[in-house]
Amino acid sequence: MKTLTNELYQKWHDAYEQDGRNKLIESAISNVGIVEASKNKRMIQQHNFIFSEEIEHKNITDQKQSGRCWLFAALNMARPKLIKELKLESFELSQSYLYFFDNMEKTNVFLNMIRQTKNLDINSREVIHALTFKTEDGGYFEYFKALIEKYGIVPKSVMGESFNTENSKDMFERVEEIIKKYAMDIRRSVSDVEMDALQEACLEKVYSIFVKCIGNPVTSFDFEYIDKDKKYHVERDMTPQSFYQKYLAGFYDQTIRLIHDPRERNPYGRVFVNQEIKNIVEMDGLRGLNVPIEEMKQAMQRSLQDGKTAWFACDVGKMSDRKAGILDPRIFNYEETLTPVGDFSKADRLDSRQSVATHAMNITGVKVKEGKPFQWKVENSWGEGNGKKGIFSMSDEWFTEYVYEIIIDKKYVSKEYLQGLSKEPIVYSPYDAFCTILGYIK
Repeated sequence: MKTLTNELYQKWHDAYEQDGRNKLIESAISNVGIVEASKNKRMIQQHNFIFSEEIEHKNITDQKQSGRCWLFAALNMARPKLIKELKLESFELSQSYLYFFDNMEKTNVFLNMIRQTKNLDINSREVIHALTFKTEDGGYFEYFKALIEKYGIVPKSVMGESFNTENSKDMFERVEEIIKKYAMDIRRSVSDVEMDALQEACLEKVYSIFVKCIGNPVTSFDFEYIDKDKKYHVERDMTPQSFYQKYLAGFYDQTIRLIHDPRERNPYGRVFVNQEIKNIVEMDGLRGLNVPIEEMKQAMQRSLQDGKTAWFACDVGKMSDRKAGILDPRIFNYEETLTPVGDFSKADRLDSRQSVATHAMNITGVKVKEGKPFQWKVENSWGEGNGKKGIFSMSDEWFTEYVYEIIIDKKYVSKEYLQGLSKEPIVYSPYDAFCTILGYIK
C-alpha cells in the first residue's frame, strides 16, 4: 500500500518549482479560473457556424431547468416534417403531455421493481439498484417512442408548459418521499392483494401531485393553426391518438438505435440489450446495434442528405463551451495549463465510469472538408441564449470521443451491420458500464 510521505511532497515541490511556466499559469488560474485560463481562442475561431449541408430549423426549444432533453430532441425530429406539411412558420409538439405520463409510468416501474425484490436483503445489490431507480426527468429515445405509441401526442398549443415542468426539482423531491415510503410498506406486506392496494394508493397520490404540478392531460381538443399564407385551419374533436395517427403514424417506426461501445470484448455488428432500463412496464428495455464510430457518422451523413435529422446522446459536459455553443476536444488547453492526462481511450473512460452520456440533442447539418465531416450542426434545447441562437457546433473529433448513440432510420445503415439484427442479442449486465454510465440522459 502506498503512503504519502514528506519526501514525496518535497520531490513534487522541487519539480514544480523548476518549471518556470507554472508560476505564470498559477497566477492566471488564480485570477480567472481554470476554464478561462485554458481557453483555446484559435480553436474557437475555427467554428464559424457555417455548414455545407443543413436542414432548416425554426424556433429553438427550451427545456429550462429540467432534464427533459431526450423528450425535446425526440419531438424536434418531427418538427421539420410538420412545419413543411402544414406550411407553418414554426411549431412545437407538447412536451408536458408526454412528460405527465412518463412520470406516472416511471413510478409504476419503480413500484414493480420493489415488489420483485421485496424478499431480498435490503442491502443487497439488487434492492439498492431498485431503490436507485426513481421518478425523475431523464430518459431515452425508447422511452419517448413507448409513450407516444401508448398515449399519442398533442400540439403544444393545447397543453403548454407550467412552472413545474420547467423547474422540476421541488416536485420530484415530494414524489420521491412518497414512493420511498410506499416502497418500505410494500417490502413489509405479506400478500399480493396487499401489495396491489399499496401500489394503487401510491400511484393515486403521485397522480394527484402531477395533475397539480404539470396539468391534467388533454383528452380531446380542436387543432387550430394559421399557416404561412395567413390562412386559418381547424380540425375539431381530435384526440391525442388521432392526432398521432394522422400526422406522425409510422414516422418513428423505422428508427434504430446505433451505439458506439468500443470495448474490444463487445463486437461490432451485434445487438446489445439492457432489459431493465424502461419507463413503461410493457417495454422490452433498450436495444442497440453496436457499430464503429465511422459507420455512425456515415449513416448520419446519409440521413442529412435525405433531409432528416437524428437524435443523439453524448457526454455534453466534456470539452464544451456552453455559452459559445462549441463542442471540441481542443477547445481547452488543460494539458498545458494543468498537466497531461496521457492516453485515456474512450473504452477506458467507459469502463472507469469517467465518461457519461448526459444529454440528447439533434444533428441537423454538417460541414464537409476534403471529403470528410469536419464539423456538425447541432440543434440544442437550451434556448437561444446558448450557442448561436441555440445552435451548437460540434467538431468531428468530439463526435468520435463523446457521442455514444444516435437514433436514425435503419435504411441509412450499411447492410454489413444490419445483419446483426438477425443474430442473437447480447445481454448487458445491469451493472455494466454502458448501462449504468448512461444513467438518465438529461
